[in-house]
Amino acid sequence: MKGVDNLARTAKPVALCGDSKLTKAEKDARIEAEEKYKGDGDLVYSPPADLLTDREKNLYLFIVNQLRGAGILNNLDIELLKSTVFCIINMNDANNDIRTFGTTITDENGKLYKNPAVGVYKDYHAMFISNSIRLGMSPADRAKLAVIDVKNKQIEEDPLLKALKER
Repeated sequence: MKGVDNLARTAKPVALCGDSKLTKAEKDARIEAEEKYKGDGDLVYSPPADLLTDREKNLYLFIVNQLRGAGILNNLDIELLKSTVFCIINMNDANNDIRTFGTTITDENGKLYKNPAVGVYKDYHAMFISNSIRLGMSPADRAKLAVIDVKNKQIEEDPLLKALKER
């Protein structure tokens, strides 16, 4: 049942897996398969036409430019990126309402109610966290990418490995 358990979890790109328990052959096979399914990346770095405001476009560009170096984005990620943009904007708007009116609101009779913006913030925050994990935006994912980059650089600079590659 081990294989079934692995299928139940969301798979991450190999680049985000760090020091996983994959053998070199398994890792190479996964990288090859990921490249096969990756798709094109010619559209992902420009704001989609349905992002109408400067706020939406600028936030989209900020996110994709921050992730550009990882080389993990492609056109299939555009909807997830747009969703992330909308989550951030709605979280910020809800947070502004919370700051303006507080976490509770008093009606004309003096009865206290939870500010609806608190629930809006909570819902969009949950969606944002989910999207962030999928896009490799968490601090842990970024740290894994950094470790992988350092290891790849060490491998590239290793004189013995260089000589073997050239053979």
